[in-house]
Amino acid sequence: MNNLTSCPNCGAKIKDGVFSSNFLMSDIKSELIAEMNNTPKVTGCSKCLSAIYDEAFNKFVASRKKIQDEMLEHIKNVPVITAHTPYNWDYNVLGLATGQSTTGTGLFAEVGASWTDFFGLQSHTYNKKIANGEELCLQQIRAKAVKMGGNAIIAVDIDYSEMGGEKGMIMVCMSGTVVKLNNLDVLDQYKVDSIKKISFLADKLHVSNNKYAEILEKFE
Repeated sequence: MNNLTSCPNCGAKIKDGVFSSNFLMSDIKSELIAEMNNTPKVTGCSKCLSAIYDEAFNKFVASRKKIQDEMLEHIKNVPVITAHTPYNWDYNVLGLATGQSTTGTGLFAEVGASWTDFFGLQSHTYNKKIANGEELCLQQIRAKAVKMGGNAIIAVDIDYSEMGGEKGMIMVCMSGTVVKLNNLDVLDQYKVDSIKKISFLADKLHVSNNKYAEILEKFE
C-alpha cells in the first residue's frame, strides 16, 4: 500500500473524500503515458495526469485500431480451400473454425425473387445477400484462424438454409480446419507476404494485450 500523502509530481494532496478526492495514478497507466508519449515514466496523481492519460489512452486505442485495420487488409489473403489434404502441404492441425451469417431478404426481395423464379431467371437481390453472407463467414473463419495461430484453413464446407418462416431469413454457415502451414513456399508470394505481416502484427497486439490487460479489461 502506498503511504504517500502528496503527489511526487505536482505536490497536490492525496485524499479520498466524499466531495473531493485525488488518487495516485496507477503504475500501469503511468507506463502507458510514458510509452505513448515516448517520455520517461512519471509517478503522479489524477489531478496532474488525468488529462495526459486520456490523451495517451486515445493514442493507444488509435494505434491498436491501425494495427487491426492493417490485419484486415492482409487477412483476405489467408488461404481458404475445400481440399482435405492439399498437395505438397506440410502442416499441423490446430482445430476447427466456424462462421455464421444471417440476413433478412425483405418483402420486396421476396416479391422480386418470385418474379425472377417465374421467368426462370436468377434473383440478383438474393445472390448479393448470399455473397455478402459468404464474405462475412470468410472473414470470421480467417480471423479465428489467425487468433488460433494458424495461417491457412483446409477442408472448408459451406451450407445455406432459409429460416424465420415468412420473414425470409437466409443463413450461411461455414466451417473449416485451421492449420499451421510449415512450407509457405507452396503458396503465391503475395500470400506469403500477407501471412508474415499478419504474424508480425498479431505478435504486436499480443504483447499489448498482455502488458495492458488491466486497462483493456476495464475498457472493454
